[in-house]
Amino acid sequence: NGTVEGEDVFLPIDWIIGGQENAGKGWRMLMECLGVGRGISLPALATAAGEMSYLTVGAFARIRQQFNISVGKFEGVQEASSEIASDAYMLEAFRYLVTCGLNQGGTPAVMTAMAKYYATETMRKVVNHGMDIAGGRAIQLGPRNFLALTYQAIPIAITVEGANILTRSLMIFGQGSMRCHPYLFEELQLLQSDDKANAVQKFDDLLFKHLAYTFNRGARSFAYGWTGGSSDAPQSADQFTASYYKTINRFSANFSLVSDMALGLLAGDLKRKEMLSGRLADIHAHLFIATAILKYYEAGQKTEAEQLHAKLALQKAFLNIQEAFWGLFDNFPAKLPAVFVKWICFPLGRVISKPDDELKQQVAELMMEEHPFREQLKRHVYYSTEPNDVTGRLEHTFQMLRTIEPLWD
Repeated sequence: NGTVEGEDVFLPIDWIIGGQENAGKGWRMLMECLGVGRGISLPALATAAGEMSYLTVGAFARIRQQFNISVGKFEGVQEASSEIASDAYMLEAFRYLVTCGLNQGGTPAVMTAMAKYYATETMRKVVNHGMDIAGGRAIQLGPRNFLALTYQAIPIAITVEGANILTRSLMIFGQGSMRCHPYLFEELQLLQSDDKANAVQKFDDLLFKHLAYTFNRGARSFAYGWTGGSSDAPQSADQFTASYYKTINRFSANFSLVSDMALGLLAGDLKRKEMLSGRLADIHAHLFIATAILKYYEAGQKTEAEQLHAKLALQKAFLNIQEAFWGLFDNFPAKLPAVFVKWICFPLGRVISKPDDELKQQVAELMMEEHPFREQLKRHVYYSTEPNDVTGRLEHTFQMLRTIEPLWD
């Protein structure tokens, strides 16, 4: 992509894609193509990096020993490896839901912006944790280094198709508030109408609906603050997923109320309050991510191993949502409304705790074992057991060690 310059250049008008009728629509076409493309290529790269890290770092953590103990057994290492495992699960779930949406013919700019930002940022975290665990093996370039090239690719994915800082702080909530709000876009369209008399009547009707909607979200938020949320859930929900749907319903009502507060009180100034806009983007995106994890779990085999991965990934998503809410309330310019809305949404204070150590240890142990989710990852990325291949060498040793480990010890 770049500026094309020339002298005495003549382009026949029928060379334009779509001919004369589409002259002047090139930017729109570019944005629509980008809206789809950024939901496919970079999230796929990030997911592949996360899944390869799961397979290779998990194998390495079991093979590599210190004091006659696999390094993956050390709790400090398990804190990092559990992050890799749960994030790899989240990335696959995220990719799955986004590509399904695109496959149905949609061009959802907000969803693909979320996919690009949160997938590539998660890739950065996953690969950095892998570098920490692999240590010297990961920093010495050579034919046996299974992480270095992925590490080098991180800033490319972060930067391509819009720098991530811009995507989070301006695009996701900036576009999302227009695309996803039930009334806002129509209200703004009516304000620009030439037929003022007709527009005023329609605008008044919409405004009262908007106010009723905001009041409804406020009442729901307050009720859910005491009850934990609505029990509405898909028919496919089971005992494990039902409570998570309840939390999503609660945070969704909170998000609607807080968005209207921010847009109503800050209006156009919100685009300059990029830290606040970024927090609203975090809430919006992690609600989507939590939904994706539940959808992926329900479509999967629902094994105990997968449930533990999903549980840790969901707890992290909800914690991110909660902390984004609190960061927004604490930094909102209009203090009194922020305190009031915070009390409506969180009358009992923080409701989401950090994942406990036992869950992290269980997931970290699974990363060094064979189970259905690990088998599934092998179908999505390059997989080899050839001893002379850079990743195959690890997997070959890992599989051999699983057989002879008692004798080896």
